[in-house]
Amino acid sequence: MTSNNKQLKISYNKQLKTSYIHQPNSALFKKLSILVTFCAFLHACGTLQDEMDSTEISAESSTATAAQTRTAISRTTLPDNAELYPLVFDDVWERIRLGFVFTSEHENEKILSELAFYADNQGYLNQVSQRAAPFLFDIVEEIEKRDLPMELALLPIIESAFDPTATSPANAVGLWQFMSATGRSLGLKQDWWYDARRDPQTSTIAALDYLESLYARFDNDWLLALAAYNAGQGSVQRAIQHNLSRGLPVDFWSLPLPRETLGHVPRLIGLARLVADPARYDIELSPIANEQSLTPIDIGRQIDLTMAAQLAGLEPEVIYQLNPGYKQWATHPDGPHTLMLPISHAEQFNEALKDLPANRAVTWDRYVVRSGDTLGAIARQFRTQVDVLQEVNGLKNSRIIAGESLLIPRAYNSTTPVTAPDAPVFLSKVVQPTATESSGTYTVRRGDTLWEIARRYNVSLSDLTSWNNIRTSSILRPGQELIIHLPQIN
Repeated sequence: MTSNNKQLKISYNKQLKTSYIHQPNSALFKKLSILVTFCAFLHACGTLQDEMDSTEISAESSTATAAQTRTAISRTTLPDNAELYPLVFDDVWERIRLGFVFTSEHENEKILSELAFYADNQGYLNQVSQRAAPFLFDIVEEIEKRDLPMELALLPIIESAFDPTATSPANAVGLWQFMSATGRSLGLKQDWWYDARRDPQTSTIAALDYLESLYARFDNDWLLALAAYNAGQGSVQRAIQHNLSRGLPVDFWSLPLPRETLGHVPRLIGLARLVADPARYDIELSPIANEQSLTPIDIGRQIDLTMAAQLAGLEPEVIYQLNPGYKQWATHPDGPHTLMLPISHAEQFNEALKDLPANRAVTWDRYVVRSGDTLGAIARQFRTQVDVLQEVNGLKNSRIIAGESLLIPRAYNSTTPVTAPDAPVFLSKVVQPTATESSGTYTVRRGDTLWEIARRYNVSLSDLTSWNNIRTSSILRPGQELIIHLPQIN
């Protein structure tokens, strides 16, 4: 080695808004450390150009794929005393693309066809990014903690377009599209109050547990694991036995699998190819801040979601969007009682919660049973369910007596009874167009996205961006004012 063995610092050619430094136990850190070490080794051996003596390498020179890095490393002996410097990120997509494992190992017409579909749908990718923004950081963190391929972070795009409330024709639900039986087998609670399949945090843990078990079952083959995730373990196992009995290969590309599954795996690989190098396909991925934006708060008892929104200084709609596992107007009576809140509002919520009497966390009406009433009729009248009335009133059956009182749950500040399941009521604090409104401005708050604002005011995303002369990929700033034209209501 020569005396030119200098410390190497990798920096990006842009002003970073936020930064993330990987810890030594991070899978991605290990890959990036290898990349930096390899560059340091080449530099020390004099194989780099003289103009690199400034100790900085531009972002463009650090975009080697993980596969290219692994190939180079396999042919090189690394120095023992190389200095390692972690990379700094401001965008989650950067972490994702540098954590891909199997993307570059496969290429065929099916993959290229799926890649072309995404490359031709910038608007769709914008919408997906906006939906993913509150949840993707936590998913990436969990994947890195488990040392899993970062391709898995893209699976909710394939499964649900990152819509936590998405329901397939086959009744698969949530970001990760769990069927009811599969969800229950993985411990995902499902009832009238709460569906853990719709809970981004809980369902992510279950999905990664399931994918790891499938990976182990199918001989550490991620393509077969993903196929089993889509088609079921039995379907993939039968396809393998079919080929084995005929002396045929048993890799994913050779198996007689369902048509949907044969498209599902190439779709993920094609999407990963695009995310790895979006500029090559003239695509821009809307930046998602590489920072924790949400924090869990365990309240310890049932609470009305609109009440929680008021305590936190948020619109009820935001609470529902960040906590889609709760199907009704309140958290589950028996738990979970955890709410995901923006970090910026957590302190206000905790302080306000201290002053909230326990008997005001959920609102009830009292109904006096009249002669001829039945529990079913009362449930229909108040748009709830018989088992809910039984639960909150401690009834073991449907027998009720005239003159007795029943507690009827209702949403906080609501003048009407609770709505049907899966249709939470957005109450007084939700801004809705009125007959007197025709146009105005909206002041952007932290966490807002163009897609959410357009949906809130019932206008199209294209109209909203056109009125404000911005692009769908534009980053909103708190305090920014947007022009909104509302339809006249006669």
